[in-house]
Amino acid sequence: MLPPVVNEGDFFPFKFWFNSSIQDGMYYRSELYYRLHTVDARLRARLYHYACKLSRQNAVVVTTSDNVYSLWLNLRSSSVTDISSDSRLLPLMDFFSEQPCPPHSQNGSTV
Repeated sequence: MLPPVVNEGDFFPFKFWFNSSIQDGMYYRSELYYRLHTVDARLRARLYHYACKLSRQNAVVVTTSDNVYSLWLNLRSSSVTDISSDSRLLPLMDFFSEQPCPPHSQNGSTV
C-alpha cells in the first residue's frame, strides 16, 4: 500500500517526550505518528521512495508544506524505537544525501 501524502494543515500536531527529547507528533485518522525525518522539497522523491520501503512493514504518512516534506511513522509500529534510534538513522541520512541516485535500466540493473 502506498503511503498517503497529506497537507500539513490537515492534521493535528502535538509535541511529546520520546528518545530523551521533545519530538513532533501528529494525530491523523485516529492514529498517532512520530516525525522521523524532514527534507527540502527538492528531495521529495527520495523521501517518498524511502516511505514506500518503510510502508512494507510499518504504517507511514508523508506530509507536505510549502517547501518541506516530512516522513511520519506510526507510534504503534513495533519498530518505532529501532528506526528512530541514532544508529538506524545513519543509513537514512545517506539516503537523503545530495548525491544523485544511480540510473536503473528496465531490468533493475544499473546503467
